[in-house]
Amino acid sequence: MFLCPISRAAIAIACVGSVAHADPKRAMPDYDARGNLDADGGSWALWIPRVVLSPLYAVNEYAVRRPLGALVSHAERKHWAESISELFTFGPADKDVILPTVLIDFGLLPSIGMYVGLEDAGVARNEVRLHAATGGTSWLSATALDRYQWDNGAGAISARFELTRRPDYLFLGTGPDVTYATRARYGLQRIEGSNSLYHRLSGLSSFTFTAGARAMSYRAGDCCGDPSLDARIADGSVPTPEGYGMAYSVVFQETALMLDSRAPRPASATGGFLRLHGGTAVDVAHGRTWAHYGAVAGIAIDLDHYQRTLTLQTRVDLVDPLQGTVPFNELAQLGNDQMAGFVTGWMNGRSTFVSELSYRWPVWMWLDGQLRIAAGNAFDEHLQELALAKLRLSADVGLTSIGARDAAFELLFGVGTETLEEGAHITSARFSVGTRRGF
Repeated sequence: MFLCPISRAAIAIACVGSVAHADPKRAMPDYDARGNLDADGGSWALWIPRVVLSPLYAVNEYAVRRPLGALVSHAERKHWAESISELFTFGPADKDVILPTVLIDFGLLPSIGMYVGLEDAGVARNEVRLHAATGGTSWLSATALDRYQWDNGAGAISARFELTRRPDYLFLGTGPDVTYATRARYGLQRIEGSNSLYHRLSGLSSFTFTAGARAMSYRAGDCCGDPSLDARIADGSVPTPEGYGMAYSVVFQETALMLDSRAPRPASATGGFLRLHGGTAVDVAHGRTWAHYGAVAGIAIDLDHYQRTLTLQTRVDLVDPLQGTVPFNELAQLGNDQMAGFVTGWMNGRSTFVSELSYRWPVWMWLDGQLRIAAGNAFDEHLQELALAKLRLSADVGLTSIGARDAAFELLFGVGTETLEEGAHITSARFSVGTRRGF
């Protein structure tokens, strides 16, 4: 009998084919150990925020994530990370870092500086943080922190020194009805030293106590084409703020208790939180004493367990004189992180109120996108005149670095309005980009 020759390769292919047809399709592996939550279509209720936030998704996907992803891929191919790490790190195991900093915040003077972070300085678990910046001869800032930690960061004690001299502080008056027409600039020099004790309770809950002293003195103001506060006082358009022009020195103490049911990342961001804070300051030269206190309460919902988080929070701050009067620059203020569509100093009063709804989502391994809408204002003592008609609106969108870092990056665009009873017209626009000191 004659048999047609069959090659070994053909036999192998035939065998593989028969095995492939015989084996059932495997289940999707659970690579990230999260239980393949993305395989579940989820509740129909998730479509409500999906539709509402679809414009934001389009901006994030096509204006931020994809361009950023292409840049990161190119950087990985060209080994940029290794080159940058070698350029800015030093010391044993390359744990120490030195970085240039720049901050541009329209409505304030820009600055450039240098940040230095040292690990295991002198002894193990001892951190040193240094930052110096300048925006000209009248704009100087220097900050130093020495922080010793134990029990994997559950406890820490720190000593901090700060010198700040700036001519661009903003002041429009006090209370809820100030307008852009009375804007003025003043300068301030601040020298402060303090010691802090920190203890982590559980998860993100913590207790912090700080005590120290600071010396304050006023300087001439100049920024952004706005009149100086001295000029405003001279022409009678703004009354002399309480304590203006009188240097003072205070000893102070502050206590903060954070109760937070959430766990650190990458756990789900769903949970509730309550932060209580308060302290006193004593003007040793002029016999003035005042107390400041307040609270922040909120709830966060992680929409899909991947850090796409909706947060609603309300914050109240109050300042009360215990003896004498309170210097105007020690009053409760809104702006910057609270009502971010405004520069700090726009709203000043014996009390402040702000309620904020925010949405935060991951953009990159080190960056989150953030959208915030807030309503709030400054009022007289104990929230007198607080009413819906007296609230201003603020909205901002941007990118922020992940985690509580000593040097954090921020890109932000925001707007702020007049009060609702004045028509809520946009009266403030703010753009900020750069590195912010976080210690």
